[in-house]
Amino acid sequence: MPQHFLGLAGKGNPKYFNEKHFTTKSNNISLNLITMLCLTGMISVLYFSFEDLINFNIDNNIIYTVLSLSLKHKKNIIQIPYGPHIKPIWLNEPIRLYNNPNYDKNLIGSDNKKKSIIYQWTNLITGKMYVGSAWNGSSRLFSYWTPSILRRNYPIYNNMNYYGKYNFALAILEDLGASGDITKEYILSREQYYIDLLFNDYPYLVINLSKQAGSTKGYIHKPEFGLSRSSSLNPMFGREKSKKFLEMQTKDRSGINNPLYGKIKSISTIAKLIKLVYVYNSEDMSFIGKFSTVNCSKEFNIGKDTLSKYIKNGLPFKGKIFSKNKLH
Repeated sequence: MPQHFLGLAGKGNPKYFNEKHFTTKSNNISLNLITMLCLTGMISVLYFSFEDLINFNIDNNIIYTVLSLSLKHKKNIIQIPYGPHIKPIWLNEPIRLYNNPNYDKNLIGSDNKKKSIIYQWTNLITGKMYVGSAWNGSSRLFSYWTPSILRRNYPIYNNMNYYGKYNFALAILEDLGASGDITKEYILSREQYYIDLLFNDYPYLVINLSKQAGSTKGYIHKPEFGLSRSSSLNPMFGREKSKKFLEMQTKDRSGINNPLYGKIKSISTIAKLIKLVYVYNSEDMSFIGKFSTVNCSKEFNIGKDTLSKYIKNGLPFKGKIFSKNKLH
């Protein structure tokens, strides 16, 4: 089966949906696909948005995959980032299985709300697996859709960003009960069981960063360390500070006692400190003047965020070009 067997292109705004079925005799592949058709007077180029489950029946082995497209402007060809998908390996018979996490997002939230769980993500392209635990299942699982969380530099988030969640399946391996009914230590012990299983039986299919449950570096702090770092838990506890050190801490650094007192700063240093903005006329690129960021915002009645935006992209705003560097 080819890597990519379907491509769609369209122009216009979506008006109605039409369901289509595709069947091939050779591979006994049945596709149930929702496509968006466009009929409008005002033409614009869009990625069409749809999600549905495709059921591949190949040699009696059921393999699930997903078509998922995002609505994006100014594109004229739909690129479908799907499989082909492999049959996932589960470390335990799933209590709950979500073959299409994007489609089942609300169900994932309701099924696992206020429940302590052990869960597994499986990459349907590479077959790699990630095991995690959660005190509150819905909160933890929803975090995999949070942009700020996905920006963290961890293997599981990098995998999801690269392949997309439409190329992942989610399984709940154990439902440990209502949140608060069991201890965190027990949750971590059950997670550790599956992590050991993963690292021992499938060492080349591991996404987890650490072999230790509850830690990203394989190191666990003492329980009391998370509660308080006072007295003996403080690394400076019991150390005698030298007289010279104490003098440095209490020394008056104002006026002539400041090591920079009376020193004249260079133009380049001042420019770095006050963050000068050079302003030009966008029509003839004539130089208007240089301003600090605060004065520039006031002078041209422009917000700080907007100013930063047009400094970065270099595009004209209100007939002016704003730059951190002197253009001529």
